[in-house]
Amino acid sequence: MENLVTTRLYLVPFKLEIVKAAIMGNAELASFLGVTVLPDWYDEELIQDLPFIADILCKYPFQSEWGWGSLVIHKAENTLIGHVMVKVIPDSTGSPTGSLEIGYYIAPSYRQQGYASEATKAVIDWALSQPSVQRVTAGCDPDNIASKRVLEKIGMQLIESREKMLVWQLCKTATVH
Repeated sequence: MENLVTTRLYLVPFKLEIVKAAIMGNAELASFLGVTVLPDWYDEELIQDLPFIADILCKYPFQSEWGWGSLVIHKAENTLIGHVMVKVIPDSTGSPTGSLEIGYYIAPSYRQQGYASEATKAVIDWALSQPSVQRVTAGCDPDNIASKRVLEKIGMQLIESREKMLVWQLCKTATVH
């Protein structure tokens, strides 16, 4: 994963050294990144999973190359407002399959302004430009209208409806020579 820039955002790869700073707390993360860090830039699940994420980034080189996605930094305010998770999907041997799973979170005070769509689309566009990536999936709760709207807006297609999860997908388009 590399640094990405959109109209309003900087997307910084959430690599191991940044995950370690986040484990130490928002003050350490703010100092490490040189940005203001909102106290609610993350969801509770992410904070609880940070030690596990650090372990994954240490153990799996292909995930380490990607990091755990990108941190979303508001350009004009130099403020960390959320993250876009990227998980490399391995096969039974632990090798990458060419599929990624994405997720996203934007702090409540920055929602409904298009930041989730802008950040997630940039990450997906970059990911699908990589030769090794063929497909990106995402899941969301059937009742989460805002999340469904983000996925629709960035061009993902609903491919499966489970009891408590909708599964969305975007595949690399074949090029004709």
